[in-house]
Amino acid sequence: MDPAVSAKRIPYLLDLVGILDRSDEKVEGFSRGMKQKLHVARTLLHDPELLFLDEPSMGLDPVSAREMRQTIRDLQAEKKTILLTTHYMYETDALCQRVAVINQGRIVALDTPSDLKKTVRDLSVIELEVFGVPLETLSRLRTLPLVDSVTVENRDQTQLLRIQSPPGSQAVPQVMSTLQGLRIGKMVVREPTLEDAYVRLVGGEP
Repeated sequence: MDPAVSAKRIPYLLDLVGILDRSDEKVEGFSRGMKQKLHVARTLLHDPELLFLDEPSMGLDPVSAREMRQTIRDLQAEKKTILLTTHYMYETDALCQRVAVINQGRIVALDTPSDLKKTVRDLSVIELEVFGVPLETLSRLRTLPLVDSVTVENRDQTQLLRIQSPPGSQAVPQVMSTLQGLRIGKMVVREPTLEDAYVRLVGGEP
């Protein structure tokens, strides 16, 4: 590289990955997270259009991992094409526009994160804490078009309703309308995750 170009790129890249204030220190004293950031900066020195990042946040503490994800987002904003390998499904969901799931060396799925999660939408569950639920209300819940099944777990003074519904949160208005008049403590909608989709695609049971 032209020394004049690298002289400008180096401070910019160190700032991009968040270690500009440590630029006068020896690398031997860097933490693992700082070394990871330095590797990314070195990779970007010649301003490539395509980046291959192999598990860039592996082994990092939560703060450093979050900073690494932000660095990747910044690179995306610069219109870089990034091929990222990772076992962290949260990271995949947060960063990737397309995901290839590999099992035993073969690509078994290639799609957007949202479309991959649709393959396990039957795992969506609405959980409600209720204080007394009549049998006729349970019967009405089971007849709702967006509901697959309803189970009741009795607790001390309450019941826990588990309502399996593929549309997940989309079914909440119908469910709440059916439960109108009942005392409800709390509600949680557990949508299927990309990890659920991954486990199913590689042959496991989410």
